[in-house]
Amino acid sequence: MQTFIETTHEALWSALTKGDLAAQYHFACNTVEGDLSKGAGQTFILPDGNPMLELEVIEIKPKSRIEMRFTPHFFGPDAPASRCVYLIEPGSFSQKLTIEHYDVPAGQEGVGEGWARLASALKSYLEVGPSTTKRFGFS
Repeated sequence: MQTFIETTHEALWSALTKGDLAAQYHFACNTVEGDLSKGAGQTFILPDGNPMLELEVIEIKPKSRIEMRFTPHFFGPDAPASRCVYLIEPGSFSQKLTIEHYDVPAGQEGVGEGWARLASALKSYLEVGPSTTKRFGFS
């Protein structure tokens, strides 16, 4: 999936990689522990304290590409991981964000909707500012 976001290259990179910023726009999690950097990752924590998702950096090219291991705890404790990539193409006034997801196990096809929710919330956060409520019916 792709979207264009009217923001700076630096602001988009920071919003994707910094856990404290990701927690401000994520559609279901109020807490995101960790940052996306070489040898590190993020854990998205639901309001009840349980982990929803883990992203572990496999490869990173600063400010242009992050390849990650995607472990979806919301599919259960033994859910197999897959692989996802954030690609950023800078522009003068807007940034192109592409989110790719590979090797999605059978039964996990619904993650595509999650990416659409995330991209929408990220775009709103960067273009309008933080929301006072969580989006998409999550609290």
